[in-house]
Amino acid sequence: MNRITSYFNINLVERKIALFLFFILFYSTACAQQVTKVLISGLSGNTSHDIEVKNAFLIGYKSYDGADYTGQIDLHLDNNVYAAIDYAHQNGYQIVVRSYTGLINAVNDSAQKYPDVLLFMPAGSNKFLYYCCFDIPNAAVVSTGAGIDTLATAYKVEFFSIDPITYSNESSFSNGYIAGQIAYLANKLNISPQQARLLARSNSSSAQSITYVQYGKIDLGNAIQSSDSTSTLPIELTSFTAAQSNNHVTLNWTTSTELNNYGFEIQRQMTNVLITNNHGSSLSMVIGHWISIGFVKGSGNSNSPKQYSFKDSKPGNGNVEYRLKQIDDDGSFKYSITVQLKINKPLSFELKQNYPNPFNPITKISWQSPVSCRQTLIIFNLLGKEVAVLADKEKPAGTYEVIWNAANMPSGVYFYQLKAGSFTDTKKLLLLK
Repeated sequence: MNRITSYFNINLVERKIALFLFFILFYSTACAQQVTKVLISGLSGNTSHDIEVKNAFLIGYKSYDGADYTGQIDLHLDNNVYAAIDYAHQNGYQIVVRSYTGLINAVNDSAQKYPDVLLFMPAGSNKFLYYCCFDIPNAAVVSTGAGIDTLATAYKVEFFSIDPITYSNESSFSNGYIAGQIAYLANKLNISPQQARLLARSNSSSAQSITYVQYGKIDLGNAIQSSDSTSTLPIELTSFTAAQSNNHVTLNWTTSTELNNYGFEIQRQMTNVLITNNHGSSLSMVIGHWISIGFVKGSGNSNSPKQYSFKDSKPGNGNVEYRLKQIDDDGSFKYSITVQLKINKPLSFELKQNYPNPFNPITKISWQSPVSCRQTLIIFNLLGKEVAVLADKEKPAGTYEVIWNAANMPSGVYFYQLKAGSFTDTKKLLLLK
C-alpha cells in the first residue's frame, strides 16, 4: 500500500510539474509577441493624416527605450468604425487605431462584440461635433485626448498624452502615440494588449483635471518596474462589468487564460450611501471600506475563455464599487480593477399611470417603493368588485412593473389600487375593445 501511495504521489507531482512546464512553454511561445498586427483605420481621402497617426504609433512605441516596432502595421480605408473593427477581427489584428473622431456610445457597443481587438479612438472633436460619456473603467474602447481644448470637447478620456506630430491640441495623433505605448508594454512584458492597458491604468499620472481624464499620462517606467507581479498573474482578466437591473446588480467577467485559479472573492465598497427610513426621507452617509459579498469557484488551469457571473441582491443605495479578489490554489491573491455604479433606489412611494391607456387588451402598470414591505396591486371593476390580483407579496425597496392582460374582460372603466406599507393609491384605466 505504501508503494502504491508513494507511486501515486510521485505521479501527482510529475503531472503538476508537466502542467506547469506546459503553461511556461505556452506563454513563452504563444505570447512572445502579443501585438504583431496593428491597423490604422481612416476615412477615404485622409490617407496623409493616417500616415501621421501611424508615425505617432511608432513614436509612442519607442518612447521608453528606443525599441522599434517590428510587427505589421497597415493603413486601411473604412467609411465607419464598425467596418474597421469587423475587418480587424476577420484579419487577425490585435489593435485598431481609428484616425478620426466620432466616438459616440454606439461605438463602444460595437467594440464589445470583438474582445480580441483593442480599439483606440480620440474622444472629442475640436469643433465640438462629437462627444461621448463612457463608463471609462468598463469601456471596450480606449478613448484618448491631447490638449486642454480637446479635452473640453469630450466628457472624459481614459488616457492623456502629448501629440508627437504637432505638439498642439489635436487628438488623433496622441491617439496613435498612446496605442504605441500600450503595444510596447504588451510586447515588452509578454502580456496581451488588454493586460497592458490595465497595467497602464495603474501606472499613470493624473495631473490633468479628473473632470476630463480618468487615468492620465502613462508612465512606462513605473509600469515596467511593477510588471513582476502583473506579468505573472495566474489569470488574464479580459473584461469585468457591472449592470443594475431593478433591485440587484449583476457582475460579469471573462478570463482568457487561468493557472492555478482557485476562485474569485467578490468585494463591494459603498462610497456614498443613501439610507431611507419608513417615512420615505433619506440620509446620506459616507462609507469607505471593502466587504466580501460572495465567492465564485475558478476553473483551475485553462487556456480557453471562461465566463463568470455573480448577482448582488442587496447593493444598497448610492455610489458603489466592486472588485474581484482572485485567489490562487496556494492562497496567494491579487485584486482586479474596480467597476463603479450609482445605485438609485426610489426615495418615495409612487403609483404610475398605466400605459397605454386606453388599452386593448394589454397594459403595463408600474410603481415604486422606497422601503421593503408587503406590496399589493389589485384591479377592481366599476362596481368595486375585485377582478385581478397582479401583486401580493413582500418586496424589497425598488421599482416594479406588471402586465395586465384583460382579454377575458369586457370593455369599460376599471381601477387599480396599490397598497405598500402605509401607502395607498388608486388610479383609473380604460379598456376599449
